[in-house]
Amino acid sequence: MKYNTSLTLSHRINSDGSLTQQTEDRVKKSIDLYFEGLAETLTMSGGYADKEAPFTHAEAMKRFALQRNIHEGDIHLESTSLDTVGQAVFSKRNVVIPQKWDRLVVVSHDYHLERVKKIFDFVYGKDFDINYVGVFSIFSTDSQVLQKERANWELTRETFEGVTPGNDDDILDVLVEKHPLYKNFR
Repeated sequence: MKYNTSLTLSHRINSDGSLTQQTEDRVKKSIDLYFEGLAETLTMSGGYADKEAPFTHAEAMKRFALQRNIHEGDIHLESTSLDTVGQAVFSKRNVVIPQKWDRLVVVSHDYHLERVKKIFDFVYGKDFDINYVGVFSIFSTDSQVLQKERANWELTRETFEGVTPGNDDDILDVLVEKHPLYKNFR
């Protein structure tokens, strides 16, 4: 199946704006999907989560993709988010819905994918066909990393308890009222 976009979730970037190995690996996977004809476009997701960097994660990933012969018009940016929940919320609001897309593939690392799937399925709701691709990581069997992923999911689940999946307005309201990274965001 061909997807409207391959949505790459950033991990971190370096203070000089270059990609860390994890973020680079994710972008390379999305680029592979693009060149294989499985994704029509690329969407880079990540804001100013690393304050010392000269630009957003999304911009750093775009620069990397441009150096690998991706047409600039095929790269979309979500530059607001500061974490995985924000990547889901703001990619949907700022890129996917305005583009009228309904099929996407989300790229992250394998250790992170279970939580990513739960978050994106909740934020996007049932009106989207979403596939998830995990990049191999040495952390995929690290019990401490996996335990942290589960704990972070529980915090997310508790934060959004009672909110209907896919309800954009309620999800955004809870995000800016309860999530520590987005409090008083508006």
